[in-house]
Amino acid sequence: MSLSEEEILKNIQQLKLRVKEIVLTIQNLKKQLEEGAIPLDEFKSSKITLENELREILQQIAQVKEKTIIKPRERVVKEPAPVKEAPPIKKEEPPPIEIIKEAPPIEKEVVEVKEETSQLIDKEVLIAREAKDLMYYFQTEFIDSITNALVYLSITLDEHFIIGIDFTDYPEKPKLNIPLEIIKLFEGDIDKFWEKTISYSNWDSDNPKRIYELIIEIETILINIFQADVKTIEKKSVEHIQKSKKLIQNLLKEAQDELDKKNFQKAINKYSRIIDVCYDINDTEGVKIYTDRLNEILILKKDSEKSDI
Repeated sequence: MSLSEEEILKNIQQLKLRVKEIVLTIQNLKKQLEEGAIPLDEFKSSKITLENELREILQQIAQVKEKTIIKPRERVVKEPAPVKEAPPIKKEEPPPIEIIKEAPPIEKEVVEVKEETSQLIDKEVLIAREAKDLMYYFQTEFIDSITNALVYLSITLDEHFIIGIDFTDYPEKPKLNIPLEIIKLFEGDIDKFWEKTISYSNWDSDNPKRIYELIIEIETILINIFQADVKTIEKKSVEHIQKSKKLIQNLLKEAQDELDKKNFQKAINKYSRIIDVCYDINDTEGVKIYTDRLNEILILKKDSEKSDI
């Protein structure tokens, strides 16, 4: 597909409108859940579906230049003024001298506008890539845009933290909101925390740290503070994953039994539990598969309720 840079930027802006809608819709669903207006299973199903769409859109924006052939820029050239035919010149008179006025630098201005468009595209691609990868590595909640997020960290089974980050101006230094619980670990002195976060303290906008790498650095600092035994964690993780997969298989059988009896709500509850387990072991493929199945069952339930009326 061959598009000009203006057309590419327009497409990105249209995708960003949908991104904004998704972020606000998820926040609205969260509010409805807190107010008891919707059940937990409906919230989870809708949230997962919207987040999957969000990932796909961010992927599209991040790869927009890779999948598009950019049309060559058209050069703007001012048409020459029509030349009037000179009257016959007498031999004894010298020919008249025509004074040519310098044309305004139209072409230079157009090139500058084109360069600005290209820079805007690069900025949007960069931001989309950072948001997409942040979602991949961490449980992430976007507040009002994809550059303003809450990142959830689980350091041990009992220690969990939420880091706020705003990377609107990336590759400039992002803004971090460190919770009081973390600051207390550094004797209540935030400067001591920054000293440990080397890449943030020495941020280089010309060679910036990836956003997800910055969060990994913070996560590592916290793990070291709690003296988490990595080998023990890995061993427990393997055992936990094996138990979780076995639990998923049992829940699938139970869910199918409920479907055979047309107990749709109980089947929905089983699949919601399965999706939670998949999230817990970072099985993103499982989350997608069982979310799709959950959506199918929700449709079956609605159809069944209509037929009963």
